[in-house]
Amino acid sequence: MRRLLLFFLAAPALVFSWGWEPLVADPGAILSYPRQNWRDERYEVFRWEDFPSILIFDTADYLMQDRLFKRLAFFVEKAGFRGRLAPDREIAHLHGWNAHDYRSEDLAAFFEKARLENFPLSWEERELERILFNAGILYQNDRSEIAASSGAVISLSRESPDYLRSRFMVHEGFHGIFFIDAEFRDFSRRRFENFSPLGKRFILSFFDYQHYDIKDSYLVVNEFMAHILQQSVSQAGEYFGKTLASRIDASSWRRSVLPAKDEATNSWPDLARVFQAEAEAFSAYVNRRWGLAAGRVRPAGGGRH
Repeated sequence: MRRLLLFFLAAPALVFSWGWEPLVADPGAILSYPRQNWRDERYEVFRWEDFPSILIFDTADYLMQDRLFKRLAFFVEKAGFRGRLAPDREIAHLHGWNAHDYRSEDLAAFFEKARLENFPLSWEERELERILFNAGILYQNDRSEIAASSGAVISLSRESPDYLRSRFMVHEGFHGIFFIDAEFRDFSRRRFENFSPLGKRFILSFFDYQHYDIKDSYLVVNEFMAHILQQSVSQAGEYFGKTLASRIDASSWRRSVLPAKDEATNSWPDLARVFQAEAEAFSAYVNRRWGLAAGRVRPAGGGRH
């Protein structure tokens, strides 16, 4: 595993200091980094070694992650909520996400709207704002507005089981790269535009089922890419052609998006075929660009790309 590069290793564990620099690490080191070494028992903040404009938050549990990011999730992604600051009483009973990803532009829009409306953000959201300013992801322009510089934030939690933490790291990691790399965004958009109509109908129905705002083409392309790349190429066919398709099949009013089912294997081979081919194309692209692959956000062997 690549050596974890630490700043201020001997810094005392003071709650709400966060004038600290993020720890510099690769995703594998973050997944295994000892929690007892965190500088704040609630969460730790890392800077991705190979993509330093991406911050990675690892939180103690889902509750702490919600305190930082839940309102952002509704503001940025949730159908019926996008673009407005929902009060706690409105979203307290609703599920956010178990992992998160946000680009600098959406972070700036969130905090600028809170400034303009004098919205009562939580203590933790104010901490997040300060971390983003300190990291150079946000800045205040000459009109005193909160503006975006560059970069992104992703998050996962120690409450997730290890197998999900690994998958979330890959899924969110590719979101982070998508946010900062225009060529990757263009590639992903072209792949979605030319994707099989059968597969496109299915994935849009699934995103709608997950309460994503499918009217937002940027969000749809970003989620399409991350769902394709979150597992290895060899796992893509079963994931889309069986695991996700079974969820859609359980909803009688969504079954119309499914092709013919193979009853013997309890799977949908046509979906497996088109999504596996897509995973091969995406994996080849990220391997050529960065030495990464579907299911992996570290270069093979842990070396620098």
